[in-house]
Amino acid sequence: TATIYNKGAEVIRMYHTLLGAEGFRAGLELYLQRHDGEAVTCDDFLAAMAEANGRDLSQFGRWYAQAGTPLLQISDSYDADRGRYTLHIRQSCPPTPGQPTKLPFHIPLRLGLLDSAGRPLPLQLAGEAAPGDSNRVLELTEENHSFHFEGLAERPLPSLLRDFSAPVRVEYPYTDEQLAFLFTHDEDPFNRWEAGQRLMTKLLLARLEAPQTGVPAALRGAFEAMLSNPELDPAFVAEALTLPTESYLGEQLPVIDPGAIHQVREGLMRSLCEELSVLWMRVYLRHSAPPDDADAAGHRRLKNLALSYL
Repeated sequence: TATIYNKGAEVIRMYHTLLGAEGFRAGLELYLQRHDGEAVTCDDFLAAMAEANGRDLSQFGRWYAQAGTPLLQISDSYDADRGRYTLHIRQSCPPTPGQPTKLPFHIPLRLGLLDSAGRPLPLQLAGEAAPGDSNRVLELTEENHSFHFEGLAERPLPSLLRDFSAPVRVEYPYTDEQLAFLFTHDEDPFNRWEAGQRLMTKLLLARLEAPQTGVPAALRGAFEAMLSNPELDPAFVAEALTLPTESYLGEQLPVIDPGAIHQVREGLMRSLCEELSVLWMRVYLRHSAPPDDADAAGHRRLKNLALSYL
């Protein structure tokens, strides 16, 4: 199946996340020099990456030895008096045939923190002398971790698993308002898209249980912000404002009712158009004559999305 190829690609991408661009290139050059013309294994690739970077990656090899998708259960707390924000992370992996018990994986978790205005915050872990970048890769190697961030004047909102830094599932108790906030403000394109998809999926599944009309204020505000911002990449806007597919919604249900799924999805599309019709028309007209360059496809896609809503 395609699973082995998708997982294999993600595992290789995790080397890049853990080691950085220069470290990954050094490992790749050593791998090619050492094994040119030979039949090789994943272990040979891991050994070259580890040696070129002076890293012990033996635990990382569990990605090849253990089946299943790890789950990260994340909670947080904030100490206003000390300006300290703490993330508590527990990793687990469900049993699979022949592997009832799983050992902890070596997982790169890229994250950021946003303030109440949506601005990225500089990150300073406890024990560090000064704040660093607003993006940070945390390396998870144990079943349980707690990370303490210092110097925060208010409780931040975490942006977790940025750039899909590892092929894992993340559970964090985001509210609808928090998902809409990330959908509107997050600087990481993957997480911005993911927040929107989670918010729309929650709404659509809820409407299967109890039919409703109209658009919640949180979702409407996020759509309005994206449609009103001409500086955003049109290809990204088109991707972000596309509702979850009917097949994906069906995968979230124990019993699938295709007719009901189609009805609630079409109903939300109709409501989004009725309440934002002026903006959809502006977007359609703005992108009706795409530039003759590499961005043309993105402009056409956003124009066609606007037309589908209208």
